[in-house]
Amino acid sequence: MQSASGQDRDRLKAMTDRQLLEAYAGGRDFLAFGAFVERHEGPLLSFAAAFLRDDTLAQDVVQETFLRAAREPQRVLKCQADGATERNWLLKVARDLSVDNLRRRASEKKAVAKLAAGAETSAQPADAAAQDAEESVRVRAAIDRLRPRLRELLILKVSEQKSYKEIAQITGLTVTNVGFLLHEAMQELGKGLGASR
Repeated sequence: MQSASGQDRDRLKAMTDRQLLEAYAGGRDFLAFGAFVERHEGPLLSFAAAFLRDDTLAQDVVQETFLRAAREPQRVLKCQADGATERNWLLKVARDLSVDNLRRRASEKKAVAKLAAGAETSAQPADAAAQDAEESVRVRAAIDRLRPRLRELLILKVSEQKSYKEIAQITGLTVTNVGFLLHEAMQELGKGLGASR
């Protein structure tokens, strides 16, 4: 395995995402690909963890995202021709994998619910201390209650600071739909925060 000297690290740090991927695609420069991964891993993990609400699944999604980029670097490089960035390509793949995971989990939950249909469970009463939780905890809970599509768009807009156009490229929606759904997400979030007071 190659290790990067200080000079290599400086060289890699100065390279753009495109240059890193071209170095990897052209000669399998694993140091260049490692620098690309290091540059984007944190933001991707944050996005996937916020979307999935599961750190372990988020790590799996991010790992698979980078595996896809490693197997087909030319597809990532092609994204600029489509008006996107390498980071947006990564976000789109991570988003698609996250949606697949959510669908799979929903199916598993339905199967478990059918098995447990005969058993009655009682819901725990709301803890009075939860009402005194910090504002950030209330907001996070309200976001978590949004349906996955609205939660996804809100995370892309607020956490990732993506434009409507970038969100449309990542999600496959139209810019108009993105605007409409973000408006709906904000309304539901406001209702959720109002109801939790």
